[in-house]
Amino acid sequence: MGRFSGFDEVYAALYVDFDNIYSRLREQDEDIARAFATNPQRWVKWIEGHALRMLYGDGVRRRILKRICYMNPQCFHEFRPFFIRAAFQVVDCPPLTNQGKTSADIHLVMDCMDALNHSTRFDEFIILSGDADFTPLLIRLQEHARRPLVLSVGYTSPAYTAAASWRIREDWFVQQALEDERPAEPVPAPTPYPARGNGERLARVAEVVRRTVADAPAPVGVASLAQILQREVDPGADWFGYGRLRDLLDVLDLKGLEFSPVPPGYLYDPERHEQPEERDAHDDFRSRYPDLYDFALKVHRLTDMPLLRPDHFRQLLGIIVEEVNANGFFMTTTSRNVRDRCVEAGLPIARGHVNFVLVGIARGGYPLNEQDGVNLREVGKAFLRNAYDLCRMSQIDLTKAEQQMLLVWILPKESMGD
Repeated sequence: MGRFSGFDEVYAALYVDFDNIYSRLREQDEDIARAFATNPQRWVKWIEGHALRMLYGDGVRRRILKRICYMNPQCFHEFRPFFIRAAFQVVDCPPLTNQGKTSADIHLVMDCMDALNHSTRFDEFIILSGDADFTPLLIRLQEHARRPLVLSVGYTSPAYTAAASWRIREDWFVQQALEDERPAEPVPAPTPYPARGNGERLARVAEVVRRTVADAPAPVGVASLAQILQREVDPGADWFGYGRLRDLLDVLDLKGLEFSPVPPGYLYDPERHEQPEERDAHDDFRSRYPDLYDFALKVHRLTDMPLLRPDHFRQLLGIIVEEVNANGFFMTTTSRNVRDRCVEAGLPIARGHVNFVLVGIARGGYPLNEQDGVNLREVGKAFLRNAYDLCRMSQIDLTKAEQQMLLVWILPKESMGD
């Protein structure tokens, strides 16, 4: 760590497995993937400021001194100029086998090992890849007292994330670093408050919200926030025409603050506050389904499957079907709308849970954007197939009894219309 102009500086090296990240993003949303590929300056800037206070405290900034992108030039040559312009060293990794295998992984490992002996001591090694083959590399970096940070998209081996010092959450990266780069989607905008002075009002609301969260030692409950806003800015019963406080918060510039739907709902700063936990919901799961809970907890810990009650899974799948049939499927818009509807229904379901299920449905062979009409039975079966695949990849050898428990947990009979 260096010091410059009164700041402590963390020196970082950034390694991007382009094929891995881009391909997985494209499976979820073509526009999000293209935003990643065509504007690396934006998300690099976001990474430079990500989680600094949580990892190091105040008065620290990150400098990314080395940027390397590993790319298959035969498939993705059109994106090469964007990374060159963003000061990346682009390493061409063409296929070496008939199956399309490239040498990106070995190049990345060798470059990381070389960087350990560089005259500049790199404090952080930021690796954008979900390839579990890099697990031994992360462990080796830890042994050298360096801090590996990883970003993966989609399912990631628990061993891989456990070997990292910090996992950059996929939903944060997409929503904060990429989402604003998308072209506008055909969804109706909320009815605004009368235009005169609207911008000033919203700026004032955002200022009060940011100040309230900044002054709070813990996440701020939405009910408490509502009382403060009614007292200080008088938004009226219709929240400046947005109908609900939750919809109003969505249009504010909150500088990276996050909303948690853990009942009763919280706003928090992910760099200062611990994410609100779902202990009450988990305790409720344990008390209602004592025989199922221990199995579900094991699967959750090994696969990241959301630890939701069976009836919550059933309701979530139903809300997804209703939303997609009503408004079509656009990954970020759909996940946000489904999350909001879950909050309205009082369900302890976060946007990360929604994203996990939406990706799982696609990986289970039922891409929602390719369906004329979404069928609840097919949605449930696809998500169940993905759950079986996750268990297999995590080396969970399910007994027949456990297979039945997985079915009861993920796909209760009521969700199949039986």
